[in-house]
Amino acid sequence: MIWKKNIYDSLTSCATLCNEFATECSNSEDIETRYRSIFLNLDCADMCRNLAMLYVRGSENARLLAKACIEVCEKCAQEVSQFDTDRSRQIYAICQQTISSCVSIIEMGYQTDMEAQKPAVTPASLFYGIDLRETLYN
Repeated sequence: MIWKKNIYDSLTSCATLCNEFATECSNSEDIETRYRSIFLNLDCADMCRNLAMLYVRGSENARLLAKACIEVCEKCAQEVSQFDTDRSRQIYAICQQTISSCVSIIEMGYQTDMEAQKPAVTPASLFYGIDLRETLYN
């Protein structure tokens, strides 16, 4: 899997923003009403951070975690949409962007599976050049 920087940036940005939002919520006066939001944001941050590591590493398990990450990001986005603040709108937007990145990771995996089924054919001229070079140097 060839990784793309914008996908990695989306995952790490989501992890950072969700972590910050959970901290802000835990410091608010109405913390009782924000428990679910705090936990969902922490879950989202952990999922995105772990997926970013698997993605960069090129792990075959990145697709599995991407599917789970989509569900967690959807829950997180839905929860923060209840709050009418600039920060909650920012979290909602980054979660939506991260969902798109997760879909891209899943699609990349399917493309690699298709490529494995149809291996690239090496042109015979390449082998001719290698054979000729060995003849010249020997």
